[in-house]
Amino acid sequence: MKGVQGNQAAQVRMFAHDAIPVALGAINPDNGVDIDSGGYGYTVGDTITLNTPSSGAAAQLKVTSVGKQDIINVQAQSGQQFYLNGRQLGSGKLVLLRGKTYTFYQKSALNSGHPFAFSSTEPVDAGSITPYTTGVDPTGTPGTDRVTTFTVASNAPSTLWYYCTTPHVAMRGEIEIKDSGDDFFDTYPNNNAIKSVDVIRLTNAKPFGKGYQLNNILRVASETTPPTVNDASAFIGKVASIDLPSTAERGACVYVGEKMASITAKMESGQSATFKNIAKGSFMPILVKQITTATPDGGSAGVISDNDIIALY
Repeated sequence: MKGVQGNQAAQVRMFAHDAIPVALGAINPDNGVDIDSGGYGYTVGDTITLNTPSSGAAAQLKVTSVGKQDIINVQAQSGQQFYLNGRQLGSGKLVLLRGKTYTFYQKSALNSGHPFAFSSTEPVDAGSITPYTTGVDPTGTPGTDRVTTFTVASNAPSTLWYYCTTPHVAMRGEIEIKDSGDDFFDTYPNNNAIKSVDVIRLTNAKPFGKGYQLNNILRVASETTPPTVNDASAFIGKVASIDLPSTAERGACVYVGEKMASITAKMESGQSATFKNIAKGSFMPILVKQITTATPDGGSAGVISDNDIIALY
């Protein structure tokens, strides 16, 4: 039976089988992570410590599957050539095919201050740059949410250059444009991008992190500098849910260990409700999907101590 389902007469469920400390803004381990870019270099079983929210605590992920991904993850190292999926091409060329669309991700924090762009002339100094923009569509800010798509035109020149627009002229490389044959992904296939993860249940009072908000960007807490193809890197995700675990169908009960001036919860129905003056040591007779905020008696909204509130299942 899923939960009680109105069947208490046959099987009375008066005792909790699990208890999870409530941390405001914890990632839902059931469906709380959407993968944006799976990065490169990962293997099944790898553990990822995520970026820590302001006044929060980091969640951890376990890689459960990897596979092929045709995204070029761009990462910057000031004064050096850009890294493309962990590779510096050096005197080699980035090979692209006419008529094909390529996606360049600059969401890694290493890219802050280093916009990636294209030139039809070699950008040896600021005066030698001729921006090439045909089929190029950049959006967002490097280091946070920058994505550049490049649809290579049928009449694109056979030679282009990529470079940093700051400008850091050392951060440049040559592009070879062809009609057919192998391109970057054929020569350097990325078969180790993350395809799925589990949120690890940590053995502390913040088992799934704390302080995350819906749609927050998730990235690796600390990336190797400079990156290399042998170092797993460039994972980018998004917070998809901060509901309590295992509440997709049934809500969780709530135990309150310290006196609370108020608790605002998203109920099992999906509606929000605020409860006031909750006594210390209370078992609240409610089923909730999320504790939105809580204010301790005499304290500040949203600032609760470890184990002040426990979700019971």
